Amino acid sequence: MVVLQENKGEWPTLHFAFTVEEKDIEQSAKILKEHGVEIDGPYFHEWMPAKSVYFKDPDGHELELCATVSKSQ
Repeated sequence: MVVLQENKGEWPTLHFAFTVEEKDIEQSAKILKEHGVEIDGPYFHEWMPAKSVYFKDPDGHELELCATVSKSQ
């Protein structure tokens, strides 16, 4: 979803998550770092189970790459 606003008022930052394959999450984090993007993670979320990497876009919105992992891990 994209919302375009002409009014530059105070808007809260938003969180967007994108699904990636488990095999790609570490490489994705590496590529982001190589391009100067500060990342947080990867984290393992036992309750899902999934791995996530967090980072911000230029407007400060929190973005997440999330990879579902098999329960055998």
